[in-house]
Amino acid sequence: MEKYIYVVISRTPTATGKLVRKFLKEKYNHASISLDKNLIQMYSFCRFSVSNPLVGGIVRESAFTLTIGLKGNVPINIYRIPVTTEKYELISKFIYEVYNDTEVYYYNFFQAIGLINNKKHAIYKTYICTEFVMETLSRAGIKLTTLEPYQITPTDICSIMGQFICYSGNLDEYPFRAKTKTKADELFFCKTGFFYEGLHTIKHFWMVVSRDRDSKRASKNKRSRI
Repeated sequence: MEKYIYVVISRTPTATGKLVRKFLKEKYNHASISLDKNLIQMYSFCRFSVSNPLVGGIVRESAFTLTIGLKGNVPINIYRIPVTTEKYELISKFIYEVYNDTEVYYYNFFQAIGLINNKKHAIYKTYICTEFVMETLSRAGIKLTTLEPYQITPTDICSIMGQFICYSGNLDEYPFRAKTKTKADELFFCKTGFFYEGLHTIKHFWMVVSRDRDSKRASKNKRSRI
């Protein structure tokens, strides 16, 4: 039985999104992967909450969180990729394992910067949005390009997946999008105090920097043993 995976490329109305588009000189800045056409089971690597763009990781997204509560059009492209039941289950398994991992996956801000100058900066249990989407597909053996996941931008995905496009337009006009907020949506829009967000930001940056240091150390030790 054939099933479908949906890849969503969007132009999010955020300050960070505008910066990404400016530096990459592209129309889109964000990528998500959904297990359903209603975009209820949609996942990506981005900010954890509307109040803090500096702290992020894997997030269960929706049509509501993509707009971060702002009014205005959000241009999107949706690509529907046919997969076997086995591949669908592999993709679901990988997403849920990352989402529920007690060690926590973080947003790789080093890789986000590296994308601009095409330099890989792989860090243990961290991703950026496009890298996560392509890595998720690759876990099911879906290879649509010779590029590595870390090299791919949202516009690259539009080109790579052109044959699978099923919708191009504004998010509000997408006929299948869910109209009711989920619990995850409500949590995303909960605002916390400045002090809490400050501590959360410091912890996030420290964890990513620490994992980067450990990754470099492990790589150096591996080379020394060769």
